[in-house]
Amino acid sequence: MTTTHLDNLATAALQDVLIDVAELASQAKQAHWNVRGATFLSVHRWLDELAEALRGHADALAERIAALGGWPDACSETLSERTTLESLPFGRLATGQALAAMDAGLERIAAVATSWLDNPAVGHDPVTADLLTGVCRDVQIQQWFARAQQ
Repeated sequence: MTTTHLDNLATAALQDVLIDVAELASQAKQAHWNVRGATFLSVHRWLDELAEALRGHADALAERIAALGGWPDACSETLSERTTLESLPFGRLATGQALAAMDAGLERIAAVATSWLDNPAVGHDPVTADLLTGVCRDVQIQQWFARAQQ
């Protein structure tokens, strides 16, 4: 495979993960504003922290795409069309409902990133592989936080 082909595969991997990370960051903020329940305060705070962590990952993913010569795309239309995440229900969210939605979204991000890590082409780009591994590591920790609060 040529370097250009490998960069294109790495860019595709990063873009796929970027879409779901950016979408879940948006959903976490939406849930932050609408969560209600007995454990409101801790869940409300965690959702805000989760949104910030995901935005940081989105920025790193987008910058890596650009460094490889690609054009990162996290426009709302792209997110709407290409996300693999379930939609967040509109309106009031019980704390358990918000935590379950974040848990499912984090699980999906880890699955998408891991599927790309299994691609031999990504293995030829240690920087992209490291970035995707870092995303997996962090979303699995955040998933543990979501599950511990349910």
